[in-house]
Amino acid sequence: MSTYEIRRFRADEWEKFREIRLEALKDTPIGFGEWYEDALEKSDEVWQERTRRSAEAPDSALFAAFLNGKPVGTAGAFPRAESLNREMVIYGVYVSPEHRGPRLGVASLLFDAVIKWAREVGGADVVTLSVHERNDRAHAFYRRYGFVDTGETMPYNLDETASLIWMRYHG
Repeated sequence: MSTYEIRRFRADEWEKFREIRLEALKDTPIGFGEWYEDALEKSDEVWQERTRRSAEAPDSALFAAFLNGKPVGTAGAFPRAESLNREMVIYGVYVSPEHRGPRLGVASLLFDAVIKWAREVGGADVVTLSVHERNDRAHAFYRRYGFVDTGETMPYNLDETASLIWMRYHG
């Protein structure tokens, strides 16, 4: 069985961050609120800054699952600005196709780490996420992990005919 290392990206790992982000955008275009083509055109400096923020921000974090030094999954958390309570939102959830499924448990390992960070470091009382209404695979995983639909939706920023469904963690 493979051993995955779950940790935050380091600032100097911007090329690895770019690689997994581009893979995610290509694999699941509806999952991330950014088009692959737009991300592909970003300069090295933009990727370096995004990775630095992901690695060093005190109020948000992006974790990755690494296998032999290569990122094979991501999940992060940031504070929800309009929340009346201490709410952290999980974002950037992705696992490479060959590392998906309950047998390997990569998504669960990422969620374990990011939810622990959100509560212990981020001070979250509430952990939420949003999922595209047509991303059935992700929606099913979130439910299995312990998230429930809140009834709240919002328009998807890249296609306003589609919605994002908000879910709350009950674990």
